[in-house]
Amino acid sequence: MESHIADIVNFFSDKQFAIPMWEVMFLVVINSLCLLLTKHKTGLLVTYLFVFYWGFVFNRKYFVDLLGQMTWGIYIYIVLGAVMALVIIISFFVRNE
Repeated sequence: MESHIADIVNFFSDKQFAIPMWEVMFLVVINSLCLLLTKHKTGLLVTYLFVFYWGFVFNRKYFVDLLGQMTWGIYIYIVLGAVMALVIIISFFVRNE
């Protein structure tokens, strides 16, 4: 059990993260438009989707190394991300008084 915890700690601590500049600028432009149009929830959803995408794309190799040939971890990542996006979309329809 301790080796799994050590693997997870190493997974999060020994990484370098480089995002392409065009993707960062795309996120900034979209979020700026959302803020200008006072669509705060949409801006949060866009940011969440970008972070979810970057987390998967940049860590895909490490997910496979950590989980081996078991693909269930990637499916769990995708399902949880979809559930979170669904919760955010549902919150769009809830009105705060």
